[in-house]
Amino acid sequence: MTDGREGPAPVERTITPTNIGAIFRCAAALGVDAAVLAPRCADPLYRRAVKVSMGAVFALPYARMADWRNGLGALRERGFELLALTPAADATPIDEVKAAERRALLLGSEGDGLSSRWLHEADHRVRIPMDGAALARGVDSLNVVAAAAIACYALTR
Repeated sequence: MTDGREGPAPVERTITPTNIGAIFRCAAALGVDAAVLAPRCADPLYRRAVKVSMGAVFALPYARMADWRNGLGALRERGFELLALTPAADATPIDEVKAAERRALLLGSEGDGLSSRWLHEADHRVRIPMDGAALARGVDSLNVVAAAAIACYALTR
């Protein structure tokens, strides 16, 4: 699907069309090569997703995984290092991730994030460092779109 260094962005269980559209827009704007959607993701061609993406769903190549359970293996076979984005405190801060030849950023659902299966299959678990004051206020994570934008920016620089 992609031969570039900064893609694709596999997305698992993101069911809200507006979030899918916004993820496509962020990915296209920040240099990600493609998106790979797990079977339960919203349709990027749904009218609302197209509108929110500002047409990025037509510009960014994408594919839908036929097999959620084994889909990440195909990316690994193509030489991609799999980075699972998670708010877990024990994950590596994304700005400390060493550059890899090829990498894929795994994004999860709006509420639960990535499944335990995808977290386990990833080569590395990465997080966006949160400000101590934000953590004290009980804010320990970001919306999937905000997280995708920050992570895509961090990995494409």
